[in-house]
Amino acid sequence: MDIIQLNNQIEEFVNKNNFSHDALALKQEHAIQKSEEWQRVLDSFAEQGRVLRIGIIGRVKAGKSSMLNALLFNGNDILPKAATPMTAALTIMEYSENVSAEVDFFTQQDIDEIKVKYDLFQKALDSKVKEKELENAERIKRKKGVNSLSAEEQQECRNKAKSQAEREMKDDPSFASYDQYCRIKESGKSLSDLEQYRTISAGSVEELMNGVLNQFVGSSGAFMPFTKSVTLHIPEKGLQGLQIIDTPGINDPVTSRGERTEQLLQDCDVVLIVSPSGQFLSSEDTDLMHRVTTKEGTQQAYLIASQVDNQLFGSESQGLSDPIHVLERISDNLTKHARNVLAKQVQEYPSMKVAADKLSKNNVICSSSVAFSLQQRFDEQHTWDANLQHVWRNLNQKFPDVFSHEELAKNALNQLANIHQIHQIVSEVTANKEQILAQRRIDFENGKRTALQGYLKAWAERINEQIHQIQHADVDELRKQEAELKKQQATIDANVGGVYDDLISDIKLNLSKQLKDKLKSEMRRFDSVSDDAQGSETEYEEYQVKEKRGGLGTLLDIFDGGKTVTKTRSHSYTTVKAKPIRRAIEEIRSNLEDELGHLSENYSQAWKKKIYSQVVSALREAMGDGELDVNIIARAVKNVLARIPEASFKLEDDIPKSLKKTGKLIGYEAESFIDDAEDYISNLKDVVNKDISAYMTTLVSNLKKIDLAKELTADLENNLKQLLSEIENKEASLFNYQGIQKELAGLMQSAA
Repeated sequence: MDIIQLNNQIEEFVNKNNFSHDALALKQEHAIQKSEEWQRVLDSFAEQGRVLRIGIIGRVKAGKSSMLNALLFNGNDILPKAATPMTAALTIMEYSENVSAEVDFFTQQDIDEIKVKYDLFQKALDSKVKEKELENAERIKRKKGVNSLSAEEQQECRNKAKSQAEREMKDDPSFASYDQYCRIKESGKSLSDLEQYRTISAGSVEELMNGVLNQFVGSSGAFMPFTKSVTLHIPEKGLQGLQIIDTPGINDPVTSRGERTEQLLQDCDVVLIVSPSGQFLSSEDTDLMHRVTTKEGTQQAYLIASQVDNQLFGSESQGLSDPIHVLERISDNLTKHARNVLAKQVQEYPSMKVAADKLSKNNVICSSSVAFSLQQRFDEQHTWDANLQHVWRNLNQKFPDVFSHEELAKNALNQLANIHQIHQIVSEVTANKEQILAQRRIDFENGKRTALQGYLKAWAERINEQIHQIQHADVDELRKQEAELKKQQATIDANVGGVYDDLISDIKLNLSKQLKDKLKSEMRRFDSVSDDAQGSETEYEEYQVKEKRGGLGTLLDIFDGGKTVTKTRSHSYTTVKAKPIRRAIEEIRSNLEDELGHLSENYSQAWKKKIYSQVVSALREAMGDGELDVNIIARAVKNVLARIPEASFKLEDDIPKSLKKTGKLIGYEAESFIDDAEDYISNLKDVVNKDISAYMTTLVSNLKKIDLAKELTADLENNLKQLLSEIENKEASLFNYQGIQKELAGLMQSAA
């Protein structure tokens, strides 16, 4: 059976048995898309003149756009480098003699599907809001000792309940659709408004990027909510016969963009996996490698360690005075690290072996887009921005014997950039295009079949576990556990509550410190850029004055006022290069929001793992090791932890118009710009400090609102009651599950 038929039959099986709710998470885990999407990909392999699709993929801020700027645009900043909404939307680039863009919008069917999920989420949200509103009202009544609330207090309860419910449900799988549809409604636009904008023409790539395209890919663009992807047509010869797909960061915090990334991944025939050399092959990267080489069926992949210039000044340089020798050491160490990671991946996912073997044969490709820009504009150092100047100074100080000599410096920069090797990869895959495409179809089908097998296996395990519980659980023992749970409520409250309170203190102290340390680090970066961008110029002006001759010339002085003398006076002006400072401010602001958000999110995830371990131990201590099934405990703890509300970190300020300048500023304009920039950064620091404090207050307040012990025991009681109900209807339950097992076995046989 082919993968399309198999996928359709599994979908029928899921719907018939009312498993749709559980299916969503399993589909995401195993990369199962709609059959129509898979058919589209299969049909594309048979297209005449089909171009080869190369994906540039990696996490946010991995340096993907910088590498593409080096690869396609000689290092010029055509594609934006920062992790902004614009980066996410610039998805496909292909060759054309004329510059233009094609915008792909959501179809009415897409919007209808989004609306269905929006309605489901809204219904659940409304229910959660009512629940929270009642809880808040009861809490206030108890606190004040009254039986009713004023209209103002009722409204406050409603507002608070809405905020609480939205925070709790943000991790719901339907939230992305809810958020997307809200944006569509708020835009005030309709699909009929968009037809005239499907194609955008421009005189140059720069004009296109900075012009009307912002309406479709900018964060506040009028048509942004409807934009699925953008194809750029560029007169760059290196793109002939190719499509380059610049995907958003795989760990993009915006859920809807992450979903679009997954759609694009399966279109790639070859992928360049870009990972920062300082944090090479993180867990996000390895998850991505597994996905594109197995579930998406792409076997042709290359590993690129970006931003390698950052590693020249660390421990790798110890005992070495030549940057090329340092680079060789970095490359060797990263290659060893990659092979170790790949070996572990194959142990965990045997289906990765073919791709892992190919990746392991080649050394990791180290690259530096900054080095490429320095090399390309070596003879135009007056055009270097503050960042390039900063890197150049560091290189000169660290390796003076090399970078004080022009030819040696150019050679070193060329090897650090290593763009020629990436060009070579593109040339090789272009030459082997037909062979790669033929293998790509085979790999895609095999990859999806493997994914479907994993999906079916997950269902089998879930159903087997349910049957095992029904068959082997002892009713008397379960009732005993119910009684023991009620009996030990006070002990559970003390043990679990104590652990939870300690962990709240932990997050309050340590996360706040880490966030403020990150803020200090970003503030120091502005000082460095600002100093580099400032300078002064002196203008000299000749002027004439009358000077008294004195002595014998006194008589003449009376008639002509004195001798005319030419003198020179000077005027000194402050100068500033506005663009580097503006860019630094934009990047610092973007970095603060993104990195503080990521830092808080990562810390919260690690914190939840810690709380899971300690709460399970505390619960087992309270109940006794033999009193409750460990699987029931684990499931209940995970369910409750998933409901713990989290605060989101967001900066609410905006960059003032006075700082949105470029070019060289002189005199009063330069001084005003510097004053405004320093005022803004100073205010930003105060704002972010307050935002951090507010965030921590909200986070800790949210955590304290959860009565973890109470909710945990409630979940355990519900699980026990459900299991007892199934055991009481044992014959009917088992008969039903056995029928499901039989049908599932048939599907698994078809998938083999």
